[in-house]
Amino acid sequence: MCLACIGLCFSCEEETNPQYVFPTPETTPTATVTPIEKGTDYIIIRIISYYADACAYLYTEGETLSKSLDQVFAEGTLVEGEKVEVKIEGLTPETAYTFVAAAKDAVRGSVCQPVTVITASDAPESNYPKRMSFEKFERTFSDGGVAKGYIVLADLKANTKLRFAPTHLKPAETPTSAFKSFSSLGKGVPYAVSNGGYFWDGASLSLCVSDGEVKSIATELAYPTVNGEQIIAYPVRAALGQMADGSFEATWVYCINQKPYSFPSPLENNELTETYMTSAPTATTAGASLWEPQQAIGGGPMLVYKGKNVAMDYYYREIMHTGGTAGTSRQPRTAIGATKSGKVMLLVCDGRGKNGSNGLTLSEMAEIFVEAGMDYAINLDGGGSSAIVGYDGQLCNAPSDGSQRAVPTVVVISEVE
Repeated sequence: MCLACIGLCFSCEEETNPQYVFPTPETTPTATVTPIEKGTDYIIIRIISYYADACAYLYTEGETLSKSLDQVFAEGTLVEGEKVEVKIEGLTPETAYTFVAAAKDAVRGSVCQPVTVITASDAPESNYPKRMSFEKFERTFSDGGVAKGYIVLADLKANTKLRFAPTHLKPAETPTSAFKSFSSLGKGVPYAVSNGGYFWDGASLSLCVSDGEVKSIATELAYPTVNGEQIIAYPVRAALGQMADGSFEATWVYCINQKPYSFPSPLENNELTETYMTSAPTATTAGASLWEPQQAIGGGPMLVYKGKNVAMDYYYREIMHTGGTAGTSRQPRTAIGATKSGKVMLLVCDGRGKNGSNGLTLSEMAEIFVEAGMDYAINLDGGGSSAIVGYDGQLCNAPSDGSQRAVPTVVVISEVE
């Protein structure tokens, strides 16, 4: 979903427009179990349950474990909380273990089948570093819609070798090509690469800051229609950044003299009311503050702010409907989120029937980040641009164009030696 009119973001005040927030659809309870750290005789697994009253897990030696949901709850260990980490010790080195998790909802009476993860206790899961996971996800909604894709989780505080590395590409490259070229930059070994912000004709229209240097600014103009006539508007859009102390924050940004300034909101823009700023914001505009992240990627709109789903609060205010973001329909999408303390979450969802997936609305995608405990999340480019490659540089998802697009910015999760 390339946009010819994109912007940046920074600070945010907690402004809400409840009439624009879509209610979360009823969703089938699910549970996931993901290995996040392993030693020669132990493993730490992360168990996350969604829309469930209860969750339990089991494991055994070998590469098969066939259990019904009732058996998992009768024989397994109950899990308290929606997201927990469990350390299992006394495992046999070089032995494969299979884990299953199951969740159920007594009120609706719906259940999910146990989820199986096969792993070995003496090696990182799927060749990923400690405190990093790269997993498939699937959501089934009450109206029959299905969303499938990939979620990357990286805890940069727990593993200080992990890096969030937004990267500008000139000329534009596919994520697979960017994976190969990143290895020569001396910034570590790439383990996940996705498309970044918006672009047009090979040029970035979204903020990209790498090692404190502004590599590209967000578009400074948008072209909405008012009373049947196209006008010029000045979009103030969301960006996610890592600061010098390693913490993360998201804000609304507009670039002034090639430098990103943060603002407490998207200011006076609103597509629903067809009201827009009559001139571009300046460094003296109320609330303006020079923003100086070490790493940052821009897109829009803001999806999660201070742990709340705000996707539809800011979709129209960031002038995202103009240009084709299609936030109220299910589409292929890419998004990035983080906690203040240093956990990063990258999501790529297929859509338009690819991989059997309908995609996500912006509000549905935001809810996934909220459930994962992210403080902030922003939308990135989507549609045919949505693509992600894993540790081996191979494409994992199914882009709606049928192949990867060349993009001018990518999000890289890497590990330094």
